[in-house]
Amino acid sequence: MPLDNLLSKLNNYLDEGKRKKKVHCERIDDLLEKLKEKQKELEDELEAEDDADKRKRIKAELKILAAQRKKGKKRREELEVKCI
Repeated sequence: MPLDNLLSKLNNYLDEGKRKKKVHCERIDDLLEKLKEKQKELEDELEAEDDADKRKRIKAELKILAAQRKKGKKRREELEVKCI
């Protein structure tokens, strides 16, 4: 295999890795946005709910959502350097 072809394939392979990391970062951003929207919906639902059992369930979901968002934000910060 000629050296030019080998270098070309190597370049393509390395560029593909960069693209995948960027896509990964964009995906995390999308997921964080969806989690934020879901949290807002649940907060609105909690305000409107009168039933104690349903309020308790919604509060539990909100705690889980908050933990997921916190974990996602932390991961996004870790990847910040790679996502540029």
